[in-house]
Amino acid sequence: MSDDLPPDESMRDWPGEAAVADSGPSQLAPEAEQCLPDGMGLSVEDVRAMLARKHDLAVPKDDPLLMQVTILNAFLAEQQQLQKRHEKALAAFMGQQTTAYVEGVEKSVSELRKTLADVTINGIRDAAADFAATLSGFRSTLYLCTAVMTLSALVNVAVFVLRAVQHG
Repeated sequence: MSDDLPPDESMRDWPGEAAVADSGPSQLAPEAEQCLPDGMGLSVEDVRAMLARKHDLAVPKDDPLLMQVTILNAFLAEQQQLQKRHEKALAAFMGQQTTAYVEGVEKSVSELRKTLADVTINGIRDAAADFAATLSGFRSTLYLCTAVMTLSALVNVAVFVLRAVQHG
């Protein structure tokens, strides 16, 4: 490895790698501050150490290549904000749909009670047909809600997979 890399960076473990053995006592650097509050993202120091270990290449602290670390960490932060907005919007949408569904069911039940009060066989048939028509409208709403939840789950899985790929 190159001599312009500090000794503590060449000794730090990278996730998924075994510790580098050394015959002398090792001094580990204090943990590098993560760029994102939830621990996601890589610090410039982590990237320099990884490049030194993987490729025997010392990258100076002022190398323009390291600007990508900052850019990608900023992208991760923006992605998190977008995901939080999506979750809030999805929760609001699901709340509205649930409220509409409950109101519709209550209305249908109320109408069914009135209809059943003085029913005949034909009255029961008509009420059942009206109730079935109302429920078919709710079925399409439930399909829409299911599709939105599925899409949300896929987006969440994609974000977690991307994070896992980034952390090696």
